[in-house]
Amino acid sequence: MQRASAALAALERALTLIAVTFMFAIMVLVVADVFMRYALNRPFSFTYDLIGLYLMAGVFFLTLSDALREHVHVGVDILVPRFSPAGRRLAEIITALTGLFVFVLLCKVGFDRALDNFQQNDVLAGAIPWPTWISAALVPFGCGVLVLRLLLMLAGHVASLVTGRDLYPLPPLVGVGEAKSFE
Repeated sequence: MQRASAALAALERALTLIAVTFMFAIMVLVVADVFMRYALNRPFSFTYDLIGLYLMAGVFFLTLSDALREHVHVGVDILVPRFSPAGRRLAEIITALTGLFVFVLLCKVGFDRALDNFQQNDVLAGAIPWPTWISAALVPFGCGVLVLRLLLMLAGHVASLVTGRDLYPLPPLVGVGEAKSFE
């Protein structure tokens, strides 16, 4: 299980690095477009479409799984700190099952849409005919990696609950001294 987790973490980190590169490209494009627009009165015609269609989708969907692994998503822990470790594991199992239901569905719908866009040679109507299947494919790809993380999380928590051993770590509790520092 540790080997699978390490391999998945390496993939998640690589995707996050790509997403960071996309974010940097967004910043550079926006600054360059603003300069071209206001200093030279020659804005780029492609900036809005490129950022909205590809880069923002990449930033969001490529970081989903890494955010879950690192526990940097929004979480509300009202009752969980009062649970026993077994109760926390059970809560994580329920969370993983719920997440799997939602994100497997998103993968299916996203894949069907990306495939349809590809088969129809769908492009964005604008200055540049950007193919839409690339951005649509980011949805099932990013959600698919998240599904792998959720499956690993589910298997790890079930195995830990059944064996009584800490085979998969519990997420940190906010405000109990286990939370990560954002310094």
